Order: sequence, then C-alpha cells, then structure tokens
Amino acid sequence: MRRGPYWLVLAGALAVAPQWACAQQSTGTHVSKAVRKQAAAVARQRAEVQRLQRDVAAQESGSHAAAQRLKQQDEEIAELQRQLQAAQSSGAAAGRGR
Repeated sequence: MRRGPYWLVLAGALAVAPQWACAQQSTGTHVSKAVRKQAAAVARQRAEVQRLQRDVAAQESGSHAAAQRLKQQDEEIAELQRQLQAAQSSGAAAGRGR
C-alpha cells in the first residue's frame, strides 16, 4: 500500500516533465529572440557611430583645409601691406626730394 503514492508521484512527475520542458524551451526561444533583437540594435548603433565618426573626420579635414587657406591669405595680406607701406614710404621720400 505504501508503493501506491510513490508511483502516483512518479507518474505525475513524468506527465508534467514534457510540459515543463516545453515551457523552458519557449522561454529560451523568447530570450533568444530578445537577444537577437538587442544584437541587431547594437549593430545598428555601431553603424551609426561609425557613420558619425566618418562625418566628424570629414568635417575636421575640411576645417583644417579652411584654416590653412586662411593662414595663407593672412600671409598674402601681410605681404601686400608691407609692399604698400614700402611704396608709400618711397613715394613720400620722392615727394620731399622735389
């Protein structure tokens, strides 16, 4: 008589085991979908970061080139100012010599 309850518990456990395994698998599938979704989001964010890094690099390059052009123009202006002062000095000296 004592064996009856044990067999009943064993039979119940065997009946529930496939359902429990199916529930675990379903949870695992749900988790793997979430993981895949997050991985895709991370990949999209990485691509966006790389695009932004390229954009920043292009802007920095353009800024550097513009700074170089401005520096060259400043040097040309300074040279023209020196030439103008020299011309004005020689013109003033020539005017006093008359």
